Amino acid sequence: MGMRCSLVELDKDQIDKLLADPENVFEYLDELEENEEVGGVCLDKAWHGIHFLLTGSAWEGEEPLCYLVKGGEWIGHEGEDVRLLRTDQIADWANALSTISDDDLRKRYDPVAMAKADIYAMIWDRIDEEPGNLEYLLAYYETLRSFLEKTKKENKWAIIFIA
Repeated sequence: MGMRCSLVELDKDQIDKLLADPENVFEYLDELEENEEVGGVCLDKAWHGIHFLLTGSAWEGEEPLCYLVKGGEWIGHEGEDVRLLRTDQIADWANALSTISDDDLRKRYDPVAMAKADIYAMIWDRIDEEPGNLEYLLAYYETLRSFLEKTKKENKWAIIFIA
């Protein structure tokens, strides 16, 4: 199964409800999903590789490029990686990614460095899989960019979590 990163867009009313009871963040998101009241994306296991391509780091980086692994407001139970990104953070992130092309990421792709940095899912130095790995990252990068542009346009907040 593994660790997957998901982002869910929420409007102000949904955020207010969530923040009234942040300990039950997953229950609330399940309820919204059941009622088809939210949109979101799953970046599968590509999240850490995308972060590395954007920041050159395993766990650090400047905002807003680091938002896949840090930044925003922590919510929920201690030990859960659930963060809330405000509308201004979503806009900043979307704007930053709009300036980074697939070709830019191709130039940054270094499977040996990714393997040395223990970038999840630890597949980057498998020679037989290497050609498909970059395309996998680029496909999910486009998913992320599209989600952020849509969320920015709709002036929504987002929850990001790795589970």
